[in-house]
Amino acid sequence: MAEKKSYNEYLAMLADEEQSLSKRIIKQFSNLESEQQAQFEQAWGTFSVERRREIAEALVEYAEEQVEEDFNPLFLYMLRDPDAKVRVIALEGLWEYEEHNMLRMLIPLMESDPSEEVREKATISMSRFALLAELGKLPSRWNKNVHDSLMTQFQKKTNSLEVRRRALEALGYFSQDEQVRQFIAEAYQSDDELFKSSALAAMGRTVDKRWLPEIGQELSNESPALRYEAVRAAGEQSSTELLTPLLRLTRDHDPEVRLAAIWALGQVGGQEATRTLKVLAESESTTIREAAKEALAEIVFSQNPLNVIDY
Repeated sequence: MAEKKSYNEYLAMLADEEQSLSKRIIKQFSNLESEQQAQFEQAWGTFSVERRREIAEALVEYAEEQVEEDFNPLFLYMLRDPDAKVRVIALEGLWEYEEHNMLRMLIPLMESDPSEEVREKATISMSRFALLAELGKLPSRWNKNVHDSLMTQFQKKTNSLEVRRRALEALGYFSQDEQVRQFIAEAYQSDDELFKSSALAAMGRTVDKRWLPEIGQELSNESPALRYEAVRAAGEQSSTELLTPLLRLTRDHDPEVRLAAIWALGQVGGQEATRTLKVLAESESTTIREAAKEALAEIVFSQNPLNVIDY
């Protein structure tokens, strides 16, 4: 039986660039105690940039496979890494992190990071905090900070299109703000397809029925990208008014649109959506089958959260 290695030995393996990063090694850095975290941080600065990127990517990959593992303190520390790629990977690792302490780093990253990619990823991450703010799940002092920082980034004309449109998507959660509604309407009229797609995403997030005509119109757009965003928006709205075109789009020629339509049916629910999803759950395509089963489970859960049935 192999002798159990110490934490310091595993830390030395991280430093050794000839050492492959096996799952056994990566697992040792989950749920670290404060002293171990401090040791990791001290060692991190001695690693080459290539090794830091490799480690960060391995941590993200393992965290996606083993959701019970917690590498969040490591990812939070990596947000201060001098390498932009490491900061981007760290943001990906924190995709579901919802503790408001992250905002102290996230807002500055969005506003002033020297890397455009980091600013864009940080703005995307702000979306979940915008939702938390709208739901009253953030400390009240943070609500205004989240809203105002996103408004500033959207209105800042020197920002890249990517940052501005991601800010608009996040602002969609502030559904009672009349200025946000105006921004969405203006972006929807844009000749830029990416900006228009972000307007559709924001429309969905408002859960405001006033946008149903625009969303419904784009469900027939020739552009697969705009159809996709319209389908997602229809799902976010959970409105039966758009059920008929959503049913049709489960047969769309674009595979991403088809999958989005299946997801949207799970959000809308009802007998007709359920019947269609049951048929799709018998599809020859594994991808379609699994998507339909997940959508059916969503319908069941929404009807009775305490008694989820497996299809």
